[in-house]
Amino acid sequence: MGAACLWAWSPANAAGTAASAPVACASASCAPATSKEDACKSAASSAKAACEAAAAELANAIKRYPAASTVPTPSKDAQPDGEIDKNAPPDEAGATVTARGVRLFPRNEQCFPTETRNLFSEVDKVVIGDDRTPRPMDWFDGHSVPPTARSAIMGQNTWMLWGEGNEAFWGWVQENGYGIADFLVLLNSKNRAHRFRDGGLINQPGMVERDTPMTGLGLYIDGPDGDKVKMHAPANDVDADGKPVEPVKMPNDPAHHHQTFFEVDPEAQTLYDQAIAQLGNDGVDPLVYGYPSGVVGLRLWPNPDFFGKSPAAKQAREHWNEQVVSDQGKRYYSTDPKDADFHADPLLIRPFRVSMACSFCHVGPHPLSSPKDLEHPEWGDLSSMIGNQYWLPSNAFTNLKTPDSFLWQFVASQQPGTIDTSLVATDHINNPNTINAIFEVNARLARAAINPPEEQSKSNLMLRGIEDAPLFTLDPRHTPRVLLDGADSIGIEGALLRVYLNIGAYSEQWRRVQNTIVGFTAQRPFDIATIKAKSVYWNTTEHFRVEELENLFTYVTKSGATISQPMKLASTEEGLARINANQADSANGRDVFIRNCAICHSSKQPPNLQITFSRDWRTANADAPGGITLPMDFADWEAFKLSAPWLAYVDRLQKYIAAQPNGGQDFFEKDNYLSTDVRIPITLVGTNSQRAVGTNGMRGQVWDNFSSETYKSLPAVGVVHFYNPFRKTSAVDKWGNNDEYAPPGGGPGYYRPASLVSVWATAPLLHNNALGIYNRDPSVKGRLEAYDDAIDKLFNNSKRAVIGTPAYGAARLVNVYPAQKEAFCHEHPADQSLECSALRGDFRQSFAAAGVADQPGFRDIGFIYRTTKDSYIDFAPRYIKPLVSGILGERLTSFLFIYVWVVLALIAFVLIFVGQPRLAGGLLALLAAVLATVLRVTGVDTVFWWLWLIPLVLFVFAAAFFRFPNAQRSARAFFVASVVAFAAMGGLGKALLDGRLIGIDIGPIPRGTPVNLLMNIDPDAPTVDLLHAVSGLLRGVLLVRRDDPKDGSFKALDEFQREAGPALLKASKCPDFVLDRGHWFAQTLTDDEKRQLKAFLETL
Repeated sequence: MGAACLWAWSPANAAGTAASAPVACASASCAPATSKEDACKSAASSAKAACEAAAAELANAIKRYPAASTVPTPSKDAQPDGEIDKNAPPDEAGATVTARGVRLFPRNEQCFPTETRNLFSEVDKVVIGDDRTPRPMDWFDGHSVPPTARSAIMGQNTWMLWGEGNEAFWGWVQENGYGIADFLVLLNSKNRAHRFRDGGLINQPGMVERDTPMTGLGLYIDGPDGDKVKMHAPANDVDADGKPVEPVKMPNDPAHHHQTFFEVDPEAQTLYDQAIAQLGNDGVDPLVYGYPSGVVGLRLWPNPDFFGKSPAAKQAREHWNEQVVSDQGKRYYSTDPKDADFHADPLLIRPFRVSMACSFCHVGPHPLSSPKDLEHPEWGDLSSMIGNQYWLPSNAFTNLKTPDSFLWQFVASQQPGTIDTSLVATDHINNPNTINAIFEVNARLARAAINPPEEQSKSNLMLRGIEDAPLFTLDPRHTPRVLLDGADSIGIEGALLRVYLNIGAYSEQWRRVQNTIVGFTAQRPFDIATIKAKSVYWNTTEHFRVEELENLFTYVTKSGATISQPMKLASTEEGLARINANQADSANGRDVFIRNCAICHSSKQPPNLQITFSRDWRTANADAPGGITLPMDFADWEAFKLSAPWLAYVDRLQKYIAAQPNGGQDFFEKDNYLSTDVRIPITLVGTNSQRAVGTNGMRGQVWDNFSSETYKSLPAVGVVHFYNPFRKTSAVDKWGNNDEYAPPGGGPGYYRPASLVSVWATAPLLHNNALGIYNRDPSVKGRLEAYDDAIDKLFNNSKRAVIGTPAYGAARLVNVYPAQKEAFCHEHPADQSLECSALRGDFRQSFAAAGVADQPGFRDIGFIYRTTKDSYIDFAPRYIKPLVSGILGERLTSFLFIYVWVVLALIAFVLIFVGQPRLAGGLLALLAAVLATVLRVTGVDTVFWWLWLIPLVLFVFAAAFFRFPNAQRSARAFFVASVVAFAAMGGLGKALLDGRLIGIDIGPIPRGTPVNLLMNIDPDAPTVDLLHAVSGLLRGVLLVRRDDPKDGSFKALDEFQREAGPALLKASKCPDFVLDRGHWFAQTLTDDEKRQLKAFLETL
């Protein structure tokens, strides 16, 4: 085996986990290696030294960070592939009663017909031809709206309104989600005037702020602005007979004769009717889509567990009256820290549940027609394709927490316009990614048809592969790679259907296959066979709505427009002037792009080109006619660009483009998705690797059924270089790295190239939106400012360093209160001052000002998000039982907290009568030894030396019992005391589980702690490493509490990092924390080439 096969060896292979031979190997003789010795023993002598050095590097990386190389443990309870989980519950649409005993009226797929009218005709305006004025999509063909266009319109209604029953999940989160988020609080109407400013939320047109609370409920929810709330179709929205399309009607079936989907309690009927009358009616069927909330993408549903007929629902109404209505919602909406525990009440059942449509994250200001007033947009000001890069995850998903909660800090670390899509079904990596813009879907599907097909499992094939239509069950099948790591790989239908599951659909089963939010238990696949058998909502989407969504993204109107077409800068007045001024540079930049960027960022490639990757790319390219093998590592990139295969590829591409008919528009730019959609090894891209190494799509994990067999058989990428801020030496390589780890094989380790369509409008850049300023300005001017900053940093690594020059003048922040600083920085999100940067989690300037930037733990060479305040891992008392039992299980939790103490008390009671002094002495000696071992193993004794007095005293008493073996009365007293102690422990354990004692408050975690130091802890890490990590965390917290250093020089952080940093990092599933690094491909371009390339990119 030659060096070409070196990267076939991986931790997954070594552990015996299934992994195929590396797809990028140069010859068929390559096979997976089982050890680093096997990887090199047959290499040619000239390559053997390099092979052995690389193998040693890999082994060292695994040794340094074994947790990061570990394949996650799957659950033993997983169903065999393709089989139905017979114990799975139905979803709420198919159920007859809620968990709290309210009768439901079972529904079927026909109960959820898609709205047919063109109600969002003003959304997603497009530019047609040379007219630069954005206009609505021309679905009308001159006579009527054709059937496929009608299907596309229905797809848009689904995109904007449909939640697939996920209101059940978000209702569960409001009650049982550990007091982290409450969408009804998020929808507080008093905040309507600044929702976009504070959270990037889009106010629904036609609704207004509510001045007084809702009668009988105490809630402030936006109300209708008269008839303006009603959505109407345009005059040309006609059927084949030229008649206006009517609202869809329910079928004449007994299942649809109810005005509600549950049995309303007659005692609550008046309250229910009043509540419904106070909500807006925007013209769609509330039994299918709910009621408007005032925020685009969130819809309101009457809660059956509040208005329904059951004793529990009646108690819920009474409790709500006592807690909320009695003071008109003052405590419910309070932001005062003293009211923090108010929402931490599982018995506080809300009157409404909230469903989430795709539009909640994907609708944003239209780049070509941005709202004049961002808090009062019109429908025509909005795009549902652009993805909302101004949307703040912390505002939505931790709105009940404040910055002194570590959970808030965790979600706040996710940059505007991103979200960790494994937030709920956690993979124990904080790995947010951008809310994708949806562009050039037809071109993307065309590229998918050219890229190599992927092997599918029995479960994968239960869903259609439209890419190979009419061969919908073809295996292998062609598929785009939809998630940023390319894990969604069973077809566009599977990807669309999975998204609804990921935002809460069929949560009745989703919550059974993983420990929601908290994790720390083995996952099992959310299997398609069970979903199809048990979920009415899923089947409604699969059988009707998913095809409508596909038509929405792909339909081409008579004028040639598609809803996912590019939004060109040239379609704006400011943009056209800029493009005209840079025309010469842009023309040259096109050539720079083709010669340097097109290999990853163009869906148009020479015919029959297949792209592969290998560490032995020199040899591999000699045996790959028509294809090209790229290096695995960025260190080889510049040498590769000088190679004959690369130069031949560039020549082929240029000749291919030149040979195509122009047709009045540049062939290369027209219908170009601007991405190959292939998986690129993270070792080549060099960006932050957290998203690339996500594990939820691996075999046996929650999204197993939605990733291809090809994905699940991907080889490990090898050594990933990263920056470790805790290394004692300050030495780094030329790209700022000083450490390395090795992700496992079986899927992780890759990114698909981002599309560059309309890149001028979508900055900040990189998969996590971490590169470039965030200025919260969606105007053309604001977008170009963000683009300029991000592109300049992308092309020039030196510009990524913090300059420290405030954009608006830091002089205003001198000698002002912290609240004033926060308000200023919130109003000026692009300000680069020390204070504002720290409030956004970037402490590079703060460390420099404090004189600690050259010390281990403080040498941040890039943007590492750090906690902005001292914070605590906090859970309210009433959530302790679900927290612990979610990890340990109900039985083990009850045993450890209650029954073990009962048993011990009974044993001690018996020993009162039969126990001997020597037995008492032996038990005391054993207890002393256990305590001494705990003190030494955890190192807590290094923080509080006096804790040794406890085992010392116990040993003294033990010795006394051995010295006086006839002290029967003393022994009896000891056993009596033991009975009392054990009984008290059992009582305290029960009280703790019942929520009658204190909550969990671990901290303080000092200001400036890297969030991912804690959030990336791997529960599958080696036991010893986990023990050291937990012990280090405990020591660090105790040291900070003991010393309480508040001298402004980060002494507390230094103490904490010294104790906890290295140990937590070793137990990390991904120790790579620098967010804005990598993608250095343009660094060696000349300044002229960079200027030209920038000018070209903004025209796309």
